[in-house]
Amino acid sequence: MRKDAGALVFAAALAAAALVPSASAAVSLKLKGGGFYAAASEFNAGLQGVCDLAVAAASYTGDYRPLHFGTQIGAEIVVDLGGGFGLGLGVDLQRASRESALEYASPLFSESDTIAPRITAVPLALNLHREWRIGRSFSFDAYAGIGCTWATFHQEYRTVSDFFDYRQTDSFTAHKAAFGGQAGVALEFEIARAVGLFVQAEGRLAALTELRGDRTISGSYFLGPVPEETSPAYLWAYTLTVSARAFPQLAVSLAAPTAGTGEMIDNVHKARLDLSGASLSAGIRIRL
Repeated sequence: MRKDAGALVFAAALAAAALVPSASAAVSLKLKGGGFYAAASEFNAGLQGVCDLAVAAASYTGDYRPLHFGTQIGAEIVVDLGGGFGLGLGVDLQRASRESALEYASPLFSESDTIAPRITAVPLALNLHREWRIGRSFSFDAYAGIGCTWATFHQEYRTVSDFFDYRQTDSFTAHKAAFGGQAGVALEFEIARAVGLFVQAEGRLAALTELRGDRTISGSYFLGPVPEETSPAYLWAYTLTVSARAFPQLAVSLAAPTAGTGEMIDNVHKARLDLSGASLSAGIRIRL
């Protein structure tokens, strides 16, 4: 975690140094808000596999909901370099969460399980802009650059059962930084001499690997609470074969997952959480 934080601070320092304007440089501030899409391909495949296995092997009913869409706000300072070019330093705050639910019922007891992942990401971007004027009021901006994303991944697996009034929350939290890049376009409409409204579309590349964090298990039953336990763990991905059917899976543990009786396990590795995707936003640009 210290290494990741240091990398982020170093990237921010370099970007800030590059953006120190001269006395005559024109500076503008862009403020925006909107939504984003993250691929999270391996994570979603494992999440669906967990739900599918529960339905196929244990007679659960379920509702798998992939983790893709979220909301974002952001800001960027752009320094005019002349000739239609600019150098920008931007930061966003992105959040996405979903819940998948599983239900089990028998003559003896019933149980409900909820899997609730959440991602909070702070991408820092250093962009080179190229802007073209279109008539008197419009301008088109294309940009690309490098970035560093600091992210927190949190997941809860919550179980509620009427068997001995059992309750348990199995949570995992990890922090990670990842380097990547982004590119996008924006169309701006000038509503005053120094103020414009814009819409912006962007694509971003970033992926979190080897997610190591803290796993906490807490709960209770009819006699009272169960002592809380916290331990270090990784987020794992693998394929589990049961009755000749393969299920992508996720696991949270320090050691690599192993197969149980009558199971076959392969392709065990630390999971990759892919934050690559696209965003669409709208905002205001103020020329200072």
